[in-house]
Amino acid sequence: MSLSSFAQVISFLFNPVLLLVFVPLLLVYKTTNNVVLALAWTGYTMIFLLAMTFFIIYGVHKKIFTDMDVSKRTQRPLLFIVGFVIGLIYLWGLFFLNGPKILMAIIIGLIVSIILLSLINTRLKVSIHVATVSALIFSLAVTYQGFYYLTLLLIPTVAWARLKIKRHTLPETIVGACFGILLSLGMYLSVKHFSLY
Repeated sequence: MSLSSFAQVISFLFNPVLLLVFVPLLLVYKTTNNVVLALAWTGYTMIFLLAMTFFIIYGVHKKIFTDMDVSKRTQRPLLFIVGFVIGLIYLWGLFFLNGPKILMAIIIGLIVSIILLSLINTRLKVSIHVATVSALIFSLAVTYQGFYYLTLLLIPTVAWARLKIKRHTLPETIVGACFGILLSLGMYLSVKHFSLY
């Protein structure tokens, strides 16, 4: 396998939508110790992740987006608007269904991150892959500690993959990593402060 093929595999495996599938499973299980509840909320989350995925596929099919990564900075505002709307609907559903408070905190953090990313996007095309993996991996390391700190090595690995397949520049991956870590730290401190964990 060539380095470019390996980078493509890493880029696919650490796709933001794929990574977000595991968030409700881990968090709801961690806060409730109830596997059935964790699976149910993961299923609920999957509906919204699939909606976002189908929107991107539709956008690529209709030539609104050039690729599944929405690589062009000028195409990203529409992605952010749709992500924001889907996030609000997800949050409304959580309130209506009396969902776990931890998921409410996470989706509020994601909505805030969409707003911040759309502002940053006016100047720089931040790597959403690197930002997402940084946020999730940093959260795992801080929450579970121990050997989970080794997972932090995935951040530069994903950044390398995005550089290797020429989807981002070095500054875009660095800003993505910093953004993800700061977002994760802010959400972690908020969750701890409000005793949602």
